[in-house]
Amino acid sequence: MAQFFIARQPIYDRALKVIGYELLYRDSDVNEAQFDDPDRASSDAILNSFIHIGIDTLTGSSLVFINLPKAFITDGALTPMFREQCVLEVLEDIRATPEVMSGLERLSKQGFKLALDDFELTDETRPMLCWAHYVKVDVLGRGRDELTALMAQLRRYPVQVIAEKVETQAMKQLCEELGFDCYQGYFFCRPQVVMRKGVAANKAVVFDLLNKLQQPDVGLDELEALLAHDISLSYKLLRYINSAAFSLRREVDSIKDAIVLLGIDNVKHWVSLILMTRMDDSKPRELITTALVRARLCERVADLWHPEVRHQMFIVGLFSVLDALMDQPMVELLDTIILSMPVKLALLEYEGVAGDVLRRVLAYEQMDFDSLEQTPLTPAQWATAYLEAVRWADESMVTIAP
Repeated sequence: MAQFFIARQPIYDRALKVIGYELLYRDSDVNEAQFDDPDRASSDAILNSFIHIGIDTLTGSSLVFINLPKAFITDGALTPMFREQCVLEVLEDIRATPEVMSGLERLSKQGFKLALDDFELTDETRPMLCWAHYVKVDVLGRGRDELTALMAQLRRYPVQVIAEKVETQAMKQLCEELGFDCYQGYFFCRPQVVMRKGVAANKAVVFDLLNKLQQPDVGLDELEALLAHDISLSYKLLRYINSAAFSLRREVDSIKDAIVLLGIDNVKHWVSLILMTRMDDSKPRELITTALVRARLCERVADLWHPEVRHQMFIVGLFSVLDALMDQPMVELLDTIILSMPVKLALLEYEGVAGDVLRRVLAYEQMDFDSLEQTPLTPAQWATAYLEAVRWADESMVTIAP
């Protein structure tokens, strides 16, 4: 595999459903000076995404937002593929020359959706709105008055406005109030702690079950009894083990057989995941998908780097979103759940070997690839592990939370 990093970032509508993913890319073989060429980066991203990787691996049937080099706009021979699924992003440094405007018209008439990235409304950029379907506004560091004025201008055009770099729940709420159509950023991984309050009843029940699962002395009989009292858990576990992922010769129809086949630790992991999907229906589904990608990627990275902590890494990755699911500080949550001290320190302070693995996985998720240079994994190993984790997480969600 070529030496490149590639990742995806979800884009949500107002109902917090994913409408598509922006593909983010960096070629590790290109040094900093050379990488300033956006055409090279975008062209490679398109090539690797559509040809070498397969777009369905990264985005399924969702829209794919990808930066469009100027050459792809002005040269009809370079028209990208997958027009039904593509949203082509026009970078902020592409000027509205007659050649570019002609290219945007051609692409729009061919059926491509166009997005204006990091858009700033000026007399020069205004004509580009005629061919745009989406406008992406960088909201980081901008105040209410500035965003209100910009939205008033953009609402004169038939475009959907996407707020990007929405990093906090407070900014997401502001964007909601101002009428943004979609949101992009890591706000969904942050807790919304407004005031100290008790845990809702449904969350308390789930959290109690999570706590019981993490007790080190839970054996086969206790685990079977716990599952037997919850029809939904039993059904989902049997549905999972009888899925195509295992290709078993016979159907497993008892909880005890499922536990024996999967192993107690794997069953505890999976039941923990299923329980977390019950926490809060108001949370975006993508939060659980993110937890699954993290859990799987943590395992894969540990396999290659620190196999001695592999057994801890699924729970570390999975529980890294607990504060966002429960809307409570992580330190308070971990005070009430039985976990080993290395796991707690990894989640709270990124301490120890497990914490270091989690920190690097989060760096990959946020495209901080410079932080990965201190690991022994090559870019190809990172990209392969990430793509496998994404594929596995998406397939698993179909079984767990269809």
